[in-house]
Amino acid sequence: MYRRVNNSRYVVVGISGIVVVMSVFTYLMWGIANRIDTMTQTIVAMGTDLHTMTEVQKVMVQDIGAMSTNIASIQTSVQGMDAQLLTVSRNMAIMTGSTVGMNANVARMSHDVGRSTSMFSSPMNYFWNMGQ
Repeated sequence: MYRRVNNSRYVVVGISGIVVVMSVFTYLMWGIANRIDTMTQTIVAMGTDLHTMTEVQKVMVQDIGAMSTNIASIQTSVQGMDAQLLTVSRNMAIMTGSTVGMNANVARMSHDVGRSTSMFSSPMNYFWNMGQ
């Protein structure tokens, strides 16, 4: 048995086995290190993106504040328009009443013009129908 262990073939096979196992171990460690490097680069990129997002959110806060002010201004304008429309609605009712009155006056005027025409065409007929 001593001869087999010291035989050069067994020594070469043993050392070759150790080299193969160490090569596989080294390859696995290189793969893990490569994945860790990729993960580190991804985390650094995420940190940069988070910083950019924070800066954008700061600008968004200012824009939202300006929008809020503008919306309050619009609300005030709409309330003013609502009051003006209420006034227009009331004035429209008054104007409708005035138009009805004007229509009645035009009807009376039309009747009077008809009577005047009748008077010019037949003066005696005018005197006979004065009570109408």
